[in-house]
Amino acid sequence: MSLLSVVQLAFRYNAQDNWLFSGLDFCLEPGEILAVSGKSGCGKTTLLYLLNGIIPRHIDGEMKGDIKIAGIEHNKLSLPELAPHISMVMQNPHQQLFFPTVEQELAFAPENLCLSPDIIEERISNALQLLKISELRQQETATLSYGQQKLTALAAIYTLQPQILLLDEISNGISTEKKSHIINLIKSYAHSGKNIIIADHDPAFLDLASYRLSL
Repeated sequence: MSLLSVVQLAFRYNAQDNWLFSGLDFCLEPGEILAVSGKSGCGKTTLLYLLNGIIPRHIDGEMKGDIKIAGIEHNKLSLPELAPHISMVMQNPHQQLFFPTVEQELAFAPENLCLSPDIIEERISNALQLLKISELRQQETATLSYGQQKLTALAAIYTLQPQILLLDEISNGISTEKKSHIINLIKSYAHSGKNIIIADHDPAFLDLASYRLSL
C-alpha cells in the first residue's frame, strides 16, 4: 500500500481567481523520496502545507482532490492525529521551537506518544548524532543561530518518526558540512521504509529523489 496518495489535487487562496496548481497526481511507496521544484511563488510550500494539514485547517483556501495517508482519508484526521503520519520542517524554524532547551524540544514528541524513557533517550541521541549536533543538547533554543534552529527543528521531527517527512527549503542557512549530515539522515530515513518530500532549490537535495514533481 502507498504511504501517500494524491489524486487530482488543486488549490487556490480565497483571494485568487486562478488555481495556484491543479491536477496533481502522485503516490509514494515505502522508502521513496519526492523532490518538489519550481520558481519562488509556484506553490511548493503551499503543497507541503496541504499535505501536513495546515491548509485548510489553519489557512483558508479552496481545495479539490483527495489525499490519503496509508489508506486513511486525510480530511478525517485532526492535526495531532496527522502528525505521527506526516510532519514538516518549515522554512522558518523559529516557528516550530517552543521549549527552553534543545533536549526538551526533542523530547516533546516521543513523550507525547507515551514512549518509554529508554526509547525517548534513544531517539534523542540518534537524532543528535545523525546531525552531529550533540553539543547543542543542553543549549537554550533562544540562543541558537538560524542554522542551529533548523537542525534542531529537523531533529525534533525525527524523534517523532512520522511515516512521511516534509522538508521545506531545508538547505537554506546550512553550511556545506551540515548539509552532508542532513543528506545522511534523509538517506537513513528512506532506507527505513519511510518517505521524504523535499521542496528545495539545492541540487544536492533534489538529486536524492526517486522522482521529481515540478510546479
